[in-house]
Amino acid sequence: MAALELEDIPVVEIMHTDFASVHPDTPVGGIFQSFSRRGCQDIIVCDEKGEFQGIITELDLLSAIAPGVGVRSRRKMGCLECIIKSGAKSAGEVMSREHITVSREASVAQAMVAMEKYRHPDVIVVDDEGLAVGIVEMCDVIAFLIRHDAL
Repeated sequence: MAALELEDIPVVEIMHTDFASVHPDTPVGGIFQSFSRRGCQDIIVCDEKGEFQGIITELDLLSAIAPGVGVRSRRKMGCLECIIKSGAKSAGEVMSREHITVSREASVAQAMVAMEKYRHPDVIVVDDEGLAVGIVEMCDVIAFLIRHDAL
């Protein structure tokens, strides 16, 4: 079998388009509901045109609802009611704005380089107008490599 050249494989071949998305004005309660329905999968924040604005990860949500509670913190998380009453009111206040994106013309190799550079296990795929069209997670890359006997 010939070696698999990830530089030649378009990222659109492995991205999935069934990602969760919310508007920046979506209340935090709606974000909780989305996380509970889909599991802890990232939620893409888009404006009314579908333009990528940011992303909400489970860590973004944790930081917004319970500052000081984290992997390295010794503080214990309080009651759920206390968390819900925190200062974050909308997706726009919770999201990370610096999340990495790649063009729909990018290769799988370019997506992997971006994941490694920014130390994040997924990238958002955007079109020429900045509209979110898909997401590629590291698990998608691994599954692709396994399907093609490259691992």
